[in-house]
Amino acid sequence: MPFETKQTDLASGVVVLAVAGSMTMGGELQRFEWQVERLIKENKNRLVLEASQLTYLDSAGIGVLVKISGLAKGAGGRLHLAAPTERVMNTLKMVSLDTLLAIDASLDAAVAALG
Repeated sequence: MPFETKQTDLASGVVVLAVAGSMTMGGELQRFEWQVERLIKENKNRLVLEASQLTYLDSAGIGVLVKISGLAKGAGGRLHLAAPTERVMNTLKMVSLDTLLAIDASLDAAVAALG
């Protein structure tokens, strides 16, 4: 399944990016990175990645997560990962990214944490 994103801007100012498919090296991942960079430049720096439909994450995807988390923090915001699949969570744990990223069990919990 190709990597896809859907953006929802909440009234609270939190931006939810629902990600689905395989987050792997390629054009879709590059466009996603640019989308997040553009949001941060627009001062939309409280971000939730809703990952319940994310099936796979490679090293390029991990790199983008680290980068956009740093960009959000540098702009005074935060990035939360919501409801990652077991496979994605195992990948994050393997590279100790679960200690760097804020990870929430549900979308509601992530939005509340940023609210």
